[in-house]
Amino acid sequence: KILQDANVDYALMHVTSMYPTPYDKVRLNVIKELKTKFPDTVIGLSDHSFGNYTCFAATSLGASILEKHFTSDKNWSGPDIPISINPMELKDLILGSAAIFNSMIGEKDILDGEKETAKFAYASVVTINDMKQGEVFTSENIWVKRPGTGSILAKEFEKILGKEATENIPQDTQLTKSMFK
Repeated sequence: KILQDANVDYALMHVTSMYPTPYDKVRLNVIKELKTKFPDTVIGLSDHSFGNYTCFAATSLGASILEKHFTSDKNWSGPDIPISINPMELKDLILGSAAIFNSMIGEKDILDGEKETAKFAYASVVTINDMKQGEVFTSENIWVKRPGTGSILAKEFEKILGKEATENIPQDTQLTKSMFK
């Protein structure tokens, strides 16, 4: 509150001060807790565990600042050298956390780029046997198959059950509304 009232930029960093921090002591769920308690605050992780795994996980939980100890030579001596990352691991941390952060953007809906794929990936209601006019649609004679280019999509499958065929329909035919009453 003091920092906010003074218009001072700040972030809250979760840390476990053990060198090294065992994975079962990192307590990454604290990231979610801090984000809930401080919704308008930048939240991060100061990580003393081996490697980048916990930083990657923290990113997926909403951490937007990651702090790791760094060394250009892991053969040096010092209490934090074993937990420090080297230049190649730093590059991996930067690229990996950016990829994870970017993959979390957006809401669940069909993207423009997915629409063409959806035609193939989604399913349509089709006959799985030859059907005669007047025959009742059951799970024994219709099912859902790709592609989803038919006029009766898989989500409507159960609505078709029990209806009668208005014409003879060959096996593997996508149903249309005119084929049942």
